[in-house]
Order: sequence, then C-alpha cells, then structure tokens
Amino acid sequence: MLPDRLLRQVAPWRPEILAVLWGGIGLLAVIGASLRVEGGVSWFPVFGMDGPTLPMLVLLAFTGGVIGKGYRGLACVLTGLAFLALSPLVFGLLSGTALVMLADRGRQGVCLPAAIIPACIPADSPLSPPALCFMVLLLGWAVSSQKGPQALLPAGIGLFLLGRLLAEVGVLSPIDQGLLLLSGGVVALSGGVQALRASSASGVASGLTSAGFGAQVLLLTLALSTSLEGAEQFRTATLLGMGAPFLALLALLWLCKSEATDTDTAGQPFFSSGSLVVSSVAGRIALSAALLMLSGLPPLGGFSVLWCLLTAGELAAVGAQPVQALCTILVLVCAALLMVLGLFGLMRIGLEALAPSRKDDGVMPQAANAMLVLPSVVCLAVAAGVALLPGGWLALVDHLFVGTSSRDFTWAKVATVWFVDTPVSFTPAFCVLALGVCVGAVVGVGRVLRLYPFSHGTAVRAEWCDGAPVLTRAGESVAETEESSAQIWRMLTVFLGLDGKNLAEWPVVEKTQAGGHYLQGLLFKGVAWCEAQGMVLILLFLGAGLFLGLFAGK
Repeated sequence: MLPDRLLRQVAPWRPEILAVLWGGIGLLAVIGASLRVEGGVSWFPVFGMDGPTLPMLVLLAFTGGVIGKGYRGLACVLTGLAFLALSPLVFGLLSGTALVMLADRGRQGVCLPAAIIPACIPADSPLSPPALCFMVLLLGWAVSSQKGPQALLPAGIGLFLLGRLLAEVGVLSPIDQGLLLLSGGVVALSGGVQALRASSASGVASGLTSAGFGAQVLLLTLALSTSLEGAEQFRTATLLGMGAPFLALLALLWLCKSEATDTDTAGQPFFSSGSLVVSSVAGRIALSAALLMLSGLPPLGGFSVLWCLLTAGELAAVGAQPVQALCTILVLVCAALLMVLGLFGLMRIGLEALAPSRKDDGVMPQAANAMLVLPSVVCLAVAAGVALLPGGWLALVDHLFVGTSSRDFTWAKVATVWFVDTPVSFTPAFCVLALGVCVGAVVGVGRVLRLYPFSHGTAVRAEWCDGAPVLTRAGESVAETEESSAQIWRMLTVFLGLDGKNLAEWPVVEKTQAGGHYLQGLLFKGVAWCEAQGMVLILLFLGAGLFLGLFAGK
C-alpha cells in the first residue's frame, strides 16, 4: 500500500516483505485452528466465526503472496480485512470496495457492489435467498472476467458470505433451494462454456475458476440448506473442494495470466508472449502438474471431492422421498456433466502448451523465469500435501464450519477422508499404491509375454548372411549349436503348413478369432434386443414371479 519513495532502500525488498506478511497471516490462521482458539483472542477474532473462514484465509494468504502490489494487491488486503470484520456492514464496505477495484469494465464497477447486499439484510428475511442468488450470479461474472490469480478473490468473498448466511438460516424452502442450485449451475455452466470457447489461456483458466465457484455453491447449498441424509458428506466435499483444487487453480491462473485487455486479444496467440509457459521449461512442467491436480485422477486434486459427492448422493437418494431423490440424482448428473466440460477445458490448455508444433514466437527460455515459477510450485506442493493428507486439512477447517460435531486431529487418520457419523472412509495413498501395482503388473506381463501396445523395430539381416560359413580363429571356443533341433522344428512347421507365418496367421488362430467374432456379434444382438424389449421382459418376469409365488403359497 505504501509508495516506493517512502520505503526508499527497502523498496526492492517489497515482494519478500509481502510474502512474509501473507505467510504470517496464513500461519496464524493455521495455529489458531489447530489450538482451537475460538473467539478468545480479541485482536484476531476470526476464529470465532461460523463460516468457512479458515480455508478462505489460507487461500487469501496464497493469493496475496502471488499477486503482490498494485490495485490487485490492495483489493486482496481489503478482502482479508473484510474476512476479519465481525460487523456485516464493515464486511460489505470492505469487500464491495475490493470488488470495485477488481472491476475491469464500467458496468462491473456499478453492478459488483450490489453483490454484497445479502450481508446488509437479516438472514431470516424473505429477500435473503433471492439476494443470495443475485450475489452468486454477479460474483460468477466477476470471476470469469479476471485475467490472473485475482479471480479467486470474488470466489472467496461469495463462498465466505454464502456459508455464513446459510449457516444462520438453516434449511431453506424447496423453491429457495432450487433457485440457489439453479444459480450455481448457471455460473458453473457459463464457466465451462467459457473454458471451451475462450481464445486465450487466461480466459480458459478464468472460466475453469468460475466453474469451480459454481460447483462449490452447489455443494454449500446441498450441505447447509437441505435436510438430506448425506449433508455431512456434502459438507466434507465442500471443505475438500476449498483445499487442493483451489490451490491448483491459483497456480494455473498464475501460469496463464495475461496483461492484455479485451480490445487487443483478437490477434493474440493462445499464450501471451510474456507467459511463463512460453518462456520457461519449468513453467510447462508446473502447468502439467496443475492440470493433473485438476483432472480428478486418483488421488490428485478433486478425486476426493468426487468420491465424497458420490457417497453423499447415494445416502441422499436412499434416505429421501422419491421426488426428492430424483431431484438429487438429476443435480448430481448435471454436476457430472459440468465436470466433463471442465476436463475439456483442461485438455485445451494441455494440448496448446505441450503440442510439439507450437511456436514460441522466438522467445527463448530465460534463467530468471525459473524464480517466477516459484509461486506456482509452492501452491502445487501444498495442494499435493492437502490431496495426499486430507485428514489434517479436515481437522483444521472442520470445527470452523457448521455441523454436528468437529473432527479431532489424530495421526492415524491424517491420510484418510472420513465422515463423522459413518464408518466409511477413503485413503488416497492406497490409490497411489494401487496405480503403482497396476503399472508394475502391466510392465511385467508385457516383458514376460512380449505383448506391447506399440510395435518394436527389428534388425534386418542381409540375404547373403543367411548362408555365410562360420569362421573361427585359432584358440577360440565355439559354442555348441542346436542345428539338429532347429532342423526338426523347421520340418515340423513345414509339415503343418505354418512355415513363414506369424502366430496370428496360423489356421487355428484364424478360425478361433472368426468364431469369437461371430459369438461377439450374437452377444451384441442379444443385448440390443433385450434393451429394446426391456419393458416386455420386466412384465414377463413380474408375471412369472407372481405365478411362482401363488403356487408356492399354496
């Protein structure tokens, strides 16, 4: 916030000072959460809040350290002060000012402060749910329009405010629940479409961040405002979604950031000339790691979130009324489709960054760019730690979030995702072990049976070498040859008509393959007929069961 002329000789150390300050904020938040300091320290009252304060503060610390100085850095400072404010009016004032500073268009500067209206009205007011929907739509617009790490600031403001208000309100009416779910789905869908249609890497990354924000709105709504059986699982998925995926998104936004405005992006390449992906090999490696963290591969990134979501959907569908269960299944199906859109956006960035034919526009990798990749490396390292050791993250953030009871930290469950009210658990490290075993088994089978997915080049001898005599020198020992056995095997193959043929060309193998293809065709035809006559088969089976029950009853 201070100009360089006031700092004087200390001005060159501004990035280090900012990194220390934001690191201290994140460290205080983690220490306060681990020691269960809740409202006891008046100078740092954040630990007494009931919203998702700690994950937002930790993410804000990483975001502030990455952004640095300027208007974006000042907006990050104001957002942090807003998270620390106990008064809703102070929160609205600070966060609204931060949103105005993030606005890159005139319309946003007028509309974005209206997103803080829910903080200024009572939570039990009938106007609160529509205001929350309006807030979600506006902040989704703000997230999708950013061109760097500052895209996480509107998302953090929206999730923090939505979590606090839903914790105070409790269960909403079905209409209000549907409106909130629809708003989050619209934001996630628009973000996924932007990730598919944007012409720059920064636009794709902002679209993915907007899609993640909309998905978190869906999880918060299902966890806090509904009476489903899987509320605890949805709540755990929300806490995990605020950890590793958001840190990986922060690294992706940093690597793909662009300073170009909307007026001059028409003729720009996918990655700007000053992007770390173009000018540094380390940037490409970090980008690959970020894409893997966000792809949902086990156990990286959002795979734990996906597992919690599927478990919660199963419990919610089993223990709910038929109409409510059907609506829950439809919401989960829509969430799966949104995940597929996000995967397509990740594939666009990966193909553009790693394609061999991509031109670097004459920009040579520089040694100084390796230090610029350091913030993304730190974010990815912490994201990997949260993904592989989710128990520690859940124990830190769970007691600050509304719920039945909090998880206590135990070393036995530091690498496990577990729920409070059920014995179901998931260990991501086992996925790493299982993947390693599968890779080792595939490699072993390929080496033993010589079955490889790709053909190997074979050495070709000249024809005159086949009949060349064996020459030996004086004093050399000649190994015994198996000429007799080779001749017998050659005679046997000629007798069977297999001389000069590969294994796939043998008559027995060809006839076996033809029979297998015929049986496969019959199987597919039978399955297609059963699918076409599915209702008839069900009625026949019901009738047969009815008659069997009548005769068995007699």
